[in-house]
Amino acid sequence: MNRWIYSFLLLPFLAAADLTPFALITMPKSGSHMMIKALHLITGSPAIWHTHFPSFWCIPPEHGFLYTHFCLDPQLECNYRALPELRKVISIRDLRDVAVSIVSQIKRSPWPGMDSDERAVFLGAPFDEQLLFVIDYEYDVIEVAAKAPNSSQASLIRVAEQAALYAADPNNLVCRYEDLVGEMGGGSLERQLHELRRMAQFIGAELSEEQVFEIAESLYGNEFDPFGKQGFEHFHSTFSKGKIGAWRRAFKEEHKIAFKKKLGKALIELGYEDDDDW
Repeated sequence: MNRWIYSFLLLPFLAAADLTPFALITMPKSGSHMMIKALHLITGSPAIWHTHFPSFWCIPPEHGFLYTHFCLDPQLECNYRALPELRKVISIRDLRDVAVSIVSQIKRSPWPGMDSDERAVFLGAPFDEQLLFVIDYEYDVIEVAAKAPNSSQASLIRVAEQAALYAADPNNLVCRYEDLVGEMGGGSLERQLHELRRMAQFIGAELSEEQVFEIAESLYGNEFDPFGKQGFEHFHSTFSKGKIGAWRRAFKEEHKIAFKKKLGKALIELGYEDDDDW
């Protein structure tokens, strides 16, 4: 079936379904746009970016779903705690691959929490030093707010701590980048389809197997804009490479030592390692 025809037929049907209001919270560089696109195709509604809680928390799923990044600022985190009935989909990724991806992102564009002078120093450093910077650098959401008021991102350490906390809540649906990325990202089609079924079930959407396969085929590329007319003006697809396990080629012993010290505990809590013997 042609993907454009599929989108036109499927989305109005799903928007009328009895869906449960939910919010998506993602790690930066964890395939956020792919998660958003998947949920857009499952629900038929656009993603609504927020750094502050809207006055109407319960947005009908046919009108949109809330989306933001870890690290949540204290007020937003308080709002979420006060609304345990609001379902939350949590997107995580191997923190080592996240670190490598952040290096690439900072090279392409400014990163929240870094001023222009810090970025200039970063860009002039060799890759090994850049990666150590991302692993070691600590700043908090208050500092980010002063430099980038429209971002919820903080240092990788703070992101990891908060993501591990939310992932430990059995009421939240934890989706791993490695399971959703599919064959094009170094994963498998079977795991990708399973993850899409889990997401649909969690928010109350009923999909046929044909629909699940069609959604999986549509996750890459720019054919669908999941943000709607009021969304991101310059939306483009997920990532440039996004392969699983890129950290294995990038990490040297110095990076492993630094990572285990700063982020080893969170890596274990998120289920990516059993201990520090890696």
